[in-house]
Amino acid sequence: MTMLVNGDEGGRVDARDRGLQFGDGVFETVRLHRGVPQLWSRHWERLCLGLDRLGIPRVSERDCLDDLARVATGPRSMAKLIVTRGVGPRGYAVPARVHPTRIAIGGDTLSGEDAREWLRIGVCGTRVGQNPLPGCKHLNRIENILARMEWGPDWDEGVMLDHNDHVVSGTQGNLLLLEGRTLVVPPVQEFGIAGTRRAWVMERAARAGLQVLETRVDLRRARDADAVFLSNSRIGLRPARWAGDHATLADPADRPESMALMLEIGYELNEMA
Repeated sequence: MTMLVNGDEGGRVDARDRGLQFGDGVFETVRLHRGVPQLWSRHWERLCLGLDRLGIPRVSERDCLDDLARVATGPRSMAKLIVTRGVGPRGYAVPARVHPTRIAIGGDTLSGEDAREWLRIGVCGTRVGQNPLPGCKHLNRIENILARMEWGPDWDEGVMLDHNDHVVSGTQGNLLLLEGRTLVVPPVQEFGIAGTRRAWVMERAARAGLQVLETRVDLRRARDADAVFLSNSRIGLRPARWAGDHATLADPADRPESMALMLEIGYELNEMA
């Protein structure tokens, strides 16, 4: 696994770095195709949004792209890009002069994954608190870590709720529900992360003729949906079923048109160069 710190393969992260001490930074997990990040413009937009919200100077986009190309582990692979506020003095006060730290870490090489294969999901007890930086992918992820520790042995993902029992997201991605020809998506204005795949799927589904509704969803409604999908940069878009439910995908000829359409959108996303 290759790691670059400010473009230096032999570089190290200073123990005084505010990203390490306080989670003072943002990150993106990207899917690479021959060293080029998929949906890069969306990742870059979200990264810059997070940096601007935190008051961290933007880093060079060209440097980020060069780093990601260097840490690629195969024709299709994952990588993580982290930008922190850099080294600072003790305490929470930000330094007068900020020199961001840029970190790129190579991830797993991806094999061919079937976008139609079910993922198994359960419900986590850890609740998502109100986020002062909704939509941003900042480094503070303790809630997600606690929820991930709750996974059952047969889970592929855990669903997280807010304190009013509304569905927020999965621990590692966004949740989308299919009700007839309507794609129902929990909002991210107060909780959760504005996923790059979430946005792409919503736009693609609307172009394909599905109604897209962004609204709060309680757990009962999520369980009663015709279909559940999960999305993130690693899995793209995949159908899911609740743990203990032994439903299987019907033959293509027997699937509702909207379900077949969502599976096709998932295949298109996963095959995107």
